[in-house]
Order: sequence, then structure tokens, then C-alpha cells
Amino acid sequence: MDSLLLTFIAARDEAEAEHCLTRLINDHAGPIVREILRSNLRLHVDANGGASSNQDAGDLFNDIVVNLVSQLRRIKDDPARESITDFRSYVAGTAYNACNLYLRQKFPRRSRLKNRLRYLLSHHEGFALWGSERFGMLCGLSAWRDKENVAPGRLLEAVRQNPVEWIQAVGLTNIDISRAALTELLQCFFQWAKSPIRLDDLVSVVAEICREKDQPDEPLEAVMNLPISALSFDTVLEQQRILAIVWQEICQLPLRQRAALLLNFTDARSRELISLLPYTRTATIEQIANVLEMPAADFAKLWNDLPLDDLTIAKFLGATRQQVINLRKCARERLERRTTGVLAKSSAAK
Repeated sequence: MDSLLLTFIAARDEAEAEHCLTRLINDHAGPIVREILRSNLRLHVDANGGASSNQDAGDLFNDIVVNLVSQLRRIKDDPARESITDFRSYVAGTAYNACNLYLRQKFPRRSRLKNRLRYLLSHHEGFALWGSERFGMLCGLSAWRDKENVAPGRLLEAVRQNPVEWIQAVGLTNIDISRAALTELLQCFFQWAKSPIRLDDLVSVVAEICREKDQPDEPLEAVMNLPISALSFDTVLEQQRILAIVWQEICQLPLRQRAALLLNFTDARSRELISLLPYTRTATIEQIANVLEMPAADFAKLWNDLPLDDLTIAKFLGATRQQVINLRKCARERLERRTTGVLAKSSAAK
């Protein structure tokens, strides 16, 4: 156990435990969370957890802190249940997961596009995606791997301001987000830029070119393609018991149905849902990997590419694309049969 937690774990009475917990949050966890919100989302939170200029910032900060406090109290009650060897890293991981979920909720189209681009950059032999301490994730032609001479921002901004003019200048004819069109687009863009590009900058430019931009205040709709009125994104966040019920039933599915469902766990608008499982502490990434009967390290490599398309899942299962579709359909129908009554009771109790 991290030495920062030992005094809290060893506290003998409630008052002492609360005092230690307050110090852990205020002195150690809070500054880390505020910095990650600032650097990742440009959300600024003051030392008291407030953000007068942005309600989302304060809400997100408080959600992360509440999540941490709940987990620390569970660990104190049963230290053998989970051991945190690096508290600062644990806090950072919790904050990063919350940021990712926030972005996926607020900007679903951008998130899907980013997943497509990450997959293409990682799997196409002509492209590369690599990390840089200075710039974060960089991408470009495979011959540029590990270089850091990033394209000037003014070049990228020129494309974002007038994408039609750039499309005409490079002679592109097929502009959409299909794999073939994205491959051609990236090839033209990298040859035009002549240097590596930050992944987030690439996503922004491609979103402008392909008109894949989120609408302001895009409403959240049903979580899954299941006709269960009680199961919605908002409800899952408010009442985690519902997601726990669904997860328990998923674990009872046959292996191939589990894989077909979880590797493309999305709602009716193709927004991924699998990140809700670790975020709500319903299941860890390792537990999801176990349910899929995959090594945790192999599943972790897939995490940022989820949800996978049906052809990729078909290769994974040694099946056809139609068989994957049928497996997922059977999984959803079984979940519908087995959870309708329970979820209806949960909804009525609210």
C-alpha cells in the first residue's frame, strides 16, 4: 500500500479517518485532478473545487473526488480487497478516465472519428502513431516515426478555416469517413504538411474536412439498442445498479455472444459504452478481459480502439461479419428477456 494511505487505513476512529481522508484529497489528489482537467480539457478549477466560468469543470472535478472518496472508504473497510501501490498514479488514472468519458459524452462524433483515425494510423503500414514527451501523441508517415518536427499551427489553421479550398488544391475527390477515403485523405494531408502532426490537431482538421462536427448541446438518448425504457445514459450514471444488472447478465452469455456485444458495446447512435463499466466501478478493464477470456495486456492494447467494427470482430472470432451481427442480436435479445422485469422495478422505484 502506498505510504500516503497508511495513516488513513490505520485510523482507529471515524473522526481521525475523515481528517486523514480530507488531507489526502486536499493536499494530494485535488492538485493532480485540477492539473489534468486543465491540461486535457482546458477546464480550470480553483482550490475549493469551484469554477465560476464553467459549470462542467466544477461538476467534473466533484464527480472525480466523490469517486475517489468512495473507493478509499471501501479500501479502508477491507484493505485486502485492493492495494494501491502508487496513489498519485491511481488518482491520475481515475481523472484521465473521467476526462475521456466526458469527451465521449459531450463530443461523440469527434470521439468516434478519433477512434477511427487511431486505428488507421496504427494498422496501415504507410502511417505511424507514436508518443512524444513534449507534444503527446504524434502521427504521420511511417518514415517519420519518432520525429518531433511538428507542422506549424498556422498551416493546420489555414485548412480548418477553408477546407474546401484545400480539398480542391490537393485534388481529393472522395471525402467521407470510410476507411478508403480516410486513407487517401491522410496520405494527401501528410504529404502536404511534410512533417508530423499532433493527433488531436489531425482529428480537428479531419473533422472540418469531413464535416464530422458535434452539434451544440447534442441530446443524450437511449444507451443501447435494447427496447428498455429504463436503461438510458443518464440513468446509468445516476443509478449504477442498473448497469451492474446488465453486466451480470452479460457475464452469463455464451463466450462468442459476449465478445460480439462487448467489443462493439454501443448505443443506438454508435456511441461507445464500455468505458462506463470501469468508470462506474461496475467492472475493471481486467475483469472485462477475463469475461472475454483474453489476456489483460492484449485487451488493454485494444481499449483505445473500441468499439471495433464487425469485420475486425469477425477476424478475432474466426467468423463472418454476418455471424458477428447475429451473435450480437442474440445477445441483446437474451439481455432484453432477462433484464426487462428487473429494470422496470428499478425505474418505478426512482
